Amino acid sequence: MNVTVRASLIALIAIVGACWAIPALLVSFVPSDAGMIAMMALIYLVLPVTAIALGLLAANSARTLFWVPAALGIGPAVLFPLKVEGSQDLAFHGVAYTAIGYAAMGLYTWMTAR
Repeated sequence: MNVTVRASLIALIAIVGACWAIPALLVSFVPSDAGMIAMMALIYLVLPVTAIALGLLAANSARTLFWVPAALGIGPAVLFPLKVEGSQDLAFHGVAYTAIGYAAMGLYTWMTAR
């Protein structure tokens, strides 16, 4: 399997997992008392770390994987509302995740090019 195809599959699995599967598990299994804390951990910890990891993954083949950080940015807008009711107001976080991913990709590329 081509390295770019493998990286694309990893990126798609990570995006769907972080933006749909994890919220589905949180909505299903986390008690309502802890739901806000769990969602805040997802929004402010898991997704930024995912953005950094995907930015580093995309940096290895930036010409073909340039779409990966943008796809993570689109993910919350498209996939969150499928599982989390009233999450349309979280769509603007996708812009921040995109910026974090591209910053990680740019920083990694800059550091390895020196």
